[in-house]
Parts: sequence; structure tokens; C-alpha cells
Amino acid sequence: MDEKKSTKHRLTLQDREILEIDGVLNVEKFTDEDIILSTEKGMLNIKGEKMHMKQLNLDQGLIVVEGFVKMLAYTEEASAAEKGKGLLNRLFR
Repeated sequence: MDEKKSTKHRLTLQDREILEIDGVLNVEKFTDEDIILSTEKGMLNIKGEKMHMKQLNLDQGLIVVEGFVKMLAYTEEASAAEKGKGLLNRLFR
């Protein structure tokens, strides 16, 4: 029997300094001031100061970040097919 990856997504922020996130699919960008994650519920942008990865396990979909968190924001990401369709529409107008 095949195990399916959990579609649960949870954020826990403790004192704006320890951020634990479940449901992470991929780390798109990671600097000490800006993190972009692909999650089960969309793209998540995290802004802060002196952030570093304490733990990362993509098999379990878990990331733990330490540092000062200033902002958490979800953005919609167009699929590759939608992006390609927009390009073709612009080319053939």
C-alpha cells in the first residue's frame, strides 16, 4: 500500500523568533532576510532578520527557522501551463 504525503499545513510562531512549518514541499529561496517556500497551501514568503534554518526535512515537509520574523505572506503561484499559455497568447495577438 502506497503512503500519500500529508496535505496538512501548519505554522507555529513562538515569540516571533522560532517558526515551525509543516506541509513544506520545497525551499525556493533562503537568505537571512527573505525565505520563499512552496507549501501544500501555496507559496509562502517570510521576511525577517538574522534568520537561519535550524531544521529541514522535506521528506516530512518540515522546516524550523530561528531569527526575528517580520512578515508572513501567502502568494498565488500560476502553474507552468498557465504561464506558458499567457506567453503564447501574447506572442500570437
